[in-house]
Amino acid sequence: MFSFTAQHILAMRLITQFEIHSLRVLHNFLFLASAESLEHHNIGFYDFVRGKKGAYSPTLQSIIEELLIGKMLAKEPLKLTERGMDTYCALASSLKPFEEYVDRCFSVYMKYKDSLEAVNQAINNHLIFRRAKPGHKVFTV
Repeated sequence: MFSFTAQHILAMRLITQFEIHSLRVLHNFLFLASAESLEHHNIGFYDFVRGKKGAYSPTLQSIIEELLIGKMLAKEPLKLTERGMDTYCALASSLKPFEEYVDRCFSVYMKYKDSLEAVNQAINNHLIFRRAKPGHKVFTV
């Protein structure tokens, strides 16, 4: 078993509350939330690599893999299992110290709530993303 971090709980919250059903959307969504303000947050994801179809965070991907292995997450569509939902509900309050970053995620969600797939299009127009070379890190933190 693995240890839960606030990043695990954040990923679970986004999947549950924002109904993000695709890994690609989740990676791109968290890139946009992190790029919304370059002020560093302990819970933020800053290890994004520019890929052909958008941003990719190895840290986020490892968190998703851990949740899948722990049978807390179903992959198709991306959704918390009953076990994952119970765990999320028990640990959700641990995000309280990180409300500023969670609010940033919410503001990005409000921009794209009518079509979360538009996140995948928006990433290609983002200046920080476009400046990075394919296969290279986007943020230098």
